[in-house]
Amino acid sequence: MYSREKRMKAVELYIKFGKSAAAVIRELGYPDRKTLRMWCREHIGEQEAGVLHRNIRTPKFTEEQKQAAVRHYRENGLSYTGTSRALGYPNGETLRLWCRELAPEGCTKRKGRLHYTEERKREAVEATRL
Repeated sequence: MYSREKRMKAVELYIKFGKSAAAVIRELGYPDRKTLRMWCREHIGEQEAGVLHRNIRTPKFTEEQKQAAVRHYRENGLSYTGTSRALGYPNGETLRLWCRELAPEGCTKRKGRLHYTEERKREAVEATRL
């Protein structure tokens, strides 16, 4: 996604170059023809309405839902999958990001393997021989 400044630069060049999309793309290296024309239409609409067009995405989950999910994760076994199944939201990757954001000290990645000393390994082998 391009910043507003980059989009405006492209639109200004588009107008300056006599609405030649090829010239703008050659000059800047971005965007494609359809995108440039869409940006130009948005720019004209903004000028006519006097209101800036903003692509602001509304959050899918509330802050309370995020906190509840992280709290459940920490209180119920530190399982991303288990939390997602119990609450019905979010997916594991989203929950991992929320944990890093809201409780970085309590949401560390667990190591999957157990490490035994050589002596403990020998004892286990001996125990299986008996």
